[in-house]
Amino acid sequence: MSTAAVHCLAVALLLVGVSPGFAAYHRYWGDVHVHTNLSDGKGSLDDVLTYARDVAHLDFVIVTDHDFGNGGPWRMPKADWERVQQKVEEYTVPGKFVAIAGYEWTSQPKYWSEVGPGEPSERLFPGPPRFYNHKNVYFPAPVPYLFNAKDQATQTPDLLAQAVRAAGGLIQNNHPTTGPDGHDQFDYARSCDAVIANTEMLPDVMFYQGKRYVIGGERAVCDFLRRGGKTGFVGGTDTHDLKPAARTAVYATALTRPALFEALRHRRNCAVSQARIALDFRVDGRHMGEEITVEGPPTIAVDVTGTDTLREVALVRDGRVLLTETPSASHVRFTHVDGSFRGHACYYVRVTQADADANGNPSRAWSSPIWVSGNGEGVR
Repeated sequence: MSTAAVHCLAVALLLVGVSPGFAAYHRYWGDVHVHTNLSDGKGSLDDVLTYARDVAHLDFVIVTDHDFGNGGPWRMPKADWERVQQKVEEYTVPGKFVAIAGYEWTSQPKYWSEVGPGEPSERLFPGPPRFYNHKNVYFPAPVPYLFNAKDQATQTPDLLAQAVRAAGGLIQNNHPTTGPDGHDQFDYARSCDAVIANTEMLPDVMFYQGKRYVIGGERAVCDFLRRGGKTGFVGGTDTHDLKPAARTAVYATALTRPALFEALRHRRNCAVSQARIALDFRVDGRHMGEEITVEGPPTIAVDVTGTDTLREVALVRDGRVLLTETPSASHVRFTHVDGSFRGHACYYVRVTQADADANGNPSRAWSSPIWVSGNGEGVR
């Protein structure tokens, strides 16, 4: 057998999947960040859910209105939360479409008393303001009421995670940034990583109406990973205009709410922007989101199918690009043996397509990471 044939066979075997049961996984497309007129979005629950199912042709959607609702006393009424939970049940048809009840835990600096001069303050909590940013919270089954960012019992990410874990739910970090608004967004104990399982992935630079904005989205996430944090990557439109779209690909055993939650809990998901880029990423045959131990240099397998020409496929290790492929085609498949592996590493893949939206932002995809440790044998 030729060297080329051996290489192709190795790639194929890695991508078939060594992990038990991987052949049973299917890719499902959804949006994990959607607003309605129950807070500051347009359209009713019916409008948004119908659009997600019939126009955007999503497999799943998570409704995530702000916990402060849309009017005084600036908390989502319990009746509205019950409506959300009822509506997602009405629209869910296992195997065809899954709607999930969630909300956006909307922590704001004005909740603390010691804000700057001239800054508004609701003075709910004493001390200097915290910049926890926002987090989406969602549940696989009905819960009596949401855990509010204005309640002392759930005012910090650690307290929120404790309450959500007890209720069987999950949390994601929203719109990460290296700016002031994200100063405390990852300020929670590592024991919370299991319930704050994912983070919305954003690029470091975005363009809008001719202007360039440096938000540091990917950089903020990489900084968190380098500090020992663990998070998968999801994407959401954060739509307030009735336009949910595919921004997250989840690899689940079935299109049911329990199966989607199982996948999200294990970070078996990718984030995309604009295009539905299909991304398969393994290390020694193990899937994204896993923590694995290897006996020698890790073998990384990547398979990407885009909707346009792939401009760059980057393999990232510990926040830095390890290698790039520039395929100039809509599909690429390759393997890489990381001979410089030194016992511990966090890998993920970032894809950039040639196409762009009306503002000049290219279509991208990010796999969730795989965390790799060596057992000492064959690892330098």
